[in-house]
Amino acid sequence: MLVSVHIENIALIKNIDISFGDGFNVLTGETGAGKSIIIDALSLLCGGRSDREIIRTGEDFALVEGVFSELSKKTESALAALDVYPDEDGFLFLQRRLSSDGRSVAKIGTRQVPVAKLKMISPLLIAIHGQQDTQILADSKKQLGLLDGFAKNAKVFEDYKAEYEKYLSLQRKQESLRQNEEEKNYRLDMICFRLSEIEKAGLSVGEEEQLIQERKMLSNREKILTHANIAYDNLYRAQNSVLEKLGITGDTLNELTGIIPEVDSLAERLSSAKYEIEDIAETILSYTDEESENPIQRLDRVEERLELINSLKRKFKSDVEGIIKEYDRLKAEKESIENSSALIEELDLQIKAQLKILREKADSLTRSRRQAAADLVTNVKQTLTFLDMPQVRFEIEFSDKEFGTDGNTSVSFLISANAGEEPKPIAKIASGGELARVMLALKSIPSDTENSVMIFDEIDSGISGKTSEKIGIKLSDTAKNAGCQVICVTHSAQIAAKAKTHLLITKSEDKGRTITKVTELKDRQRVDELARIIGGVTITDTVRKTAEEMIKRK
Repeated sequence: MLVSVHIENIALIKNIDISFGDGFNVLTGETGAGKSIIIDALSLLCGGRSDREIIRTGEDFALVEGVFSELSKKTESALAALDVYPDEDGFLFLQRRLSSDGRSVAKIGTRQVPVAKLKMISPLLIAIHGQQDTQILADSKKQLGLLDGFAKNAKVFEDYKAEYEKYLSLQRKQESLRQNEEEKNYRLDMICFRLSEIEKAGLSVGEEEQLIQERKMLSNREKILTHANIAYDNLYRAQNSVLEKLGITGDTLNELTGIIPEVDSLAERLSSAKYEIEDIAETILSYTDEESENPIQRLDRVEERLELINSLKRKFKSDVEGIIKEYDRLKAEKESIENSSALIEELDLQIKAQLKILREKADSLTRSRRQAAADLVTNVKQTLTFLDMPQVRFEIEFSDKEFGTDGNTSVSFLISANAGEEPKPIAKIASGGELARVMLALKSIPSDTENSVMIFDEIDSGISGKTSEKIGIKLSDTAKNAGCQVICVTHSAQIAAKAKTHLLITKSEDKGRTITKVTELKDRQRVDELARIIGGVTITDTVRKTAEEMIKRK
């Protein structure tokens, strides 16, 4: 509900605070007192167009602030999807400030947001219905949304949307495969060329590291030969080599067998060392082998191989492992292009199967809408008859269309207010009073699309007292049955008498300036205001009694 509104420097309003009650609220007051200004201020708060002309003469800015509370779980969820959250106490604060230089600033809570954000979230919180507010009535998509709200078919709708997304996905995949032959052949030639490059290179993981190590050894070939031969001579080949001395040492230790207890163990260890050194010598000898490929030629071959690898790494902007993965990807793409005709045919079958599922879901969605439409038509007719439109004909026309996000049918609300006239699109109704009653009839029936706050601006225009009383009853019932807050600007005593909260808008003069004031009426004050509306300038006891009776009848 809309808890309160603060308005500063808008037209006649200098500074007012309005506190609304739950249920049915009315705003009354003499013509020109500022009732319509309050509605304009609320429109501004909802992200409506701003005009510097609304700023009170002599002031630098205009300001509107609104506080909402007791939001439903559904509303909170929808707001959360737009990254908007009430505070820890459940209050949602909105602000719109307009400067005389034309700058407009919007806030949600303490966070500054684009004005478009206010416009985006306001339909979740508040709906303002003026005499010329035909947006919902004129827009076929909004009418369909309204019907879905009455149908309460969210689950059926979501099932359809899920299958529609699958259908679109298959179509996009098929379209991607149906690229023109010239483009397909060009892509295939490029893929084959790259695959040939990689295949010809014969890359393998770890090869580059081995080649770098081999290049290092080949570059130091002379140094390796020199030092390896010296090491081999010292260990094995030269006179008095390490192995020769170890042999002599072993024989010497054997002479001490039986004399020194540990000598056998020492001799065994010495023998092991001899075998280890022999193995080291053999390994070193392999580095001195000059019968293998010419080292200079081999170094050239290694360098060429490394350059080829580096060239491919630069071209593919990846390491060897990445190039091998790219090869696998290109190979798979090549097969996909070569098999595209078969895949297209396969997708044709999948699309036909998905279309069958989609049609079944669309039929279920349409059935739910047609069933709801029948009930809605009955309820609207009953309500409009109650609101003194007995000759009304209200119809909902269905028409087929291509599959879309909202199904494969569209709707149009049609109405004929007078006998002998064929129903026409509802937005073409000439009478503002009739249009307001149709809107009230639609909004008075509980649905899943109700706003938490509904505002009706002068719904009684051009309507008799008897009809006004019925409208008041319907507004009061709507607030009770739909669990929402209804705010109505009215000149009708019959409507005002049905309200739970009655707010009086007055204007006065202070220091040569006109100012607007809002007062909540209680008991005798309320009787006086209804008497003023009924009797005008002359208020008699009879008029007061009538006002009292009207309040009692609510």
